[in-house]
Amino acid sequence: MTEEQAKELLQKYLDQQASPEEQKKVEEWYATLPAKDVELTADQKAVIGEQMFVQLKATMYEKPKRNKVLKLQTFYKIAAAVLIMVTLGLMVWKISSPVKPVGNQVTVVTGATERKRITLSDGSVVLLGPAAKLSYPKVFAASSRQISLKEGEAFFDVAHQEKRPFTVHTTSGIDIKVLGTSFKVKSYQASKQLEVAVVTGKVAVSNQKGNLGTLVKDEFLTYDKSAERAAIRKIKPVAFIEFAFDGTTLDQVISKLQYAYSIKILLNDSTLAKLKTTASFSSKQSPEEILDIICSLHHLKFNGSKNHKTFNIYK
Repeated sequence: MTEEQAKELLQKYLDQQASPEEQKKVEEWYATLPAKDVELTADQKAVIGEQMFVQLKATMYEKPKRNKVLKLQTFYKIAAAVLIMVTLGLMVWKISSPVKPVGNQVTVVTGATERKRITLSDGSVVLLGPAAKLSYPKVFAASSRQISLKEGEAFFDVAHQEKRPFTVHTTSGIDIKVLGTSFKVKSYQASKQLEVAVVTGKVAVSNQKGNLGTLVKDEFLTYDKSAERAAIRKIKPVAFIEFAFDGTTLDQVISKLQYAYSIKILLNDSTLAKLKTTASFSSKQSPEEILDIICSLHHLKFNGSKNHKTFNIYK
């Protein structure tokens, strides 16, 4: 049931137009609402109390139809319906608002049609999809970067930090570990499968029993939760990312490209490493195309191996 359908059902209940089955559904639903877990400020309580009083007062003094007196049972039903609607509002309010940090941890939840862009403390970017929940530290530890995708779909563009591995944990017990790359994870608790798709770089996917597979650019892993079995296949690119270099040294550019494309780039002269590069590229470009442009900027040459996995840059 969507949020809009839920509101319509509650309104029918409030207007006493709901069928017996619908009334039962609303009352059973109300019994499961975790209203006690909702924390409110004094101002919020005052506003909600005022709303309930106004609606109940209007109902009590409504002119009776056909000389029928409003029964106490009906009053209680309407009061319960108003309380349900208020509680639903609180739940939506609580879900759609950013959750306050608890200590060093921050939890972000998106609504049914909402998307969010989150920049982490290391410069990594997360694009969080609808109906998703993500938990991460305000500041990462010195030796590792741990983040939890508790529900939904997210695209990660991870800043390359060789000495601080980046790990995404999921509620399915699947972990995705990278050093610097971009990839997409789809992990819904209600779904039988978990999915990981790599846009650039390389990621290792594992569970408690061990490594399930290592994915490189344009590879896609599906994990069957029931059978605890993973399958990897090639896919069309799911997204593209931009590489922007502004006065970046050639060795830093090479490091980024190596992780993005899972390739090896060698310099035949160590002095070339300090050359500065200012240019922008996209992951839709091939490594050869990017290297050709970079070498043209510095009047250099390059060649590659037959499998297009190793490249040499020289004068």
